[in-house]
Amino acid sequence: MSVINSQTGDRMISQEMAGLLLCIEGNANLLINGADCHFSRGTLCIISPFLSIEKSSSSDDCVWEMICDNKDIFHSVAIHIFDTITKTNLLKNPCIQIDEKHIEEFVFFADKIKSKQRMLDKVSKKEDFAILRHNITLLKQTVWVDYLSLYFQERSFPSHNMSRNENLAYEFIYTLNQHYSEQRSVGWYADQAGLSPCYFSQIVHQYTGNTPTEWIKNTIIANAKKLLTQPKASIKEVAAELNFPDQVTFSKYFKKCTGMSPSQYRKSIIDVI
Repeated sequence: MSVINSQTGDRMISQEMAGLLLCIEGNANLLINGADCHFSRGTLCIISPFLSIEKSSSSDDCVWEMICDNKDIFHSVAIHIFDTITKTNLLKNPCIQIDEKHIEEFVFFADKIKSKQRMLDKVSKKEDFAILRHNITLLKQTVWVDYLSLYFQERSFPSHNMSRNENLAYEFIYTLNQHYSEQRSVGWYADQAGLSPCYFSQIVHQYTGNTPTEWIKNTIIANAKKLLTQPKASIKEVAAELNFPDQVTFSKYFKKCTGMSPSQYRKSIIDVI
């Protein structure tokens, strides 16, 4: 899921991910934190763990290009600008429209990253593998920072100091991304914030557009889908990775949330690919 060039808009992007999503052909509508956002050629979205992204609709010719990875890959470069991100409305409006020059550059770098990733399968020496993987990471970080800088150049908006409640809401999303596999109770996250579950839920919904329950469910399902795209991982192993007591419990939870069993979802992804 590091780089995608296919009809993948119907998949929720894991909230473990950070990076860039670009529409290079066609049109689509994505639900970003519950808000309907229109995408056409050149619409670029800055992906972060603070965003819940899901497909609403798309044209038959819609094609995406994505450069992203686990959020930890970008932590070292993001930490220096995180305060800037949270004090602007990037979290509420993470998209810009880029010109043809930047579209072509983005596709060039995405292809370059994909080419290097294919080379990983052919590298036998552990040292060469580590060097190549590090090279890919640096390339992703460079592209992410370049296009994040472009975002701030293209958009003009005043910064604002986050209120205590707004900070609590986004702190919840950060905490959730660290503990989603162990903690699925709204009460636990409310305790971390020092609030009652009811008041905590009101704050999170007010500032993010989703309730804590929706964030928890979406995060678990997003990561379950990501794991299910790995053909070597059994459904039992996916359930264990997400700390479900057994495969049956996980399958029931997954089907209740998505309308299909894990095996049905895996088959649908294989058919698309």
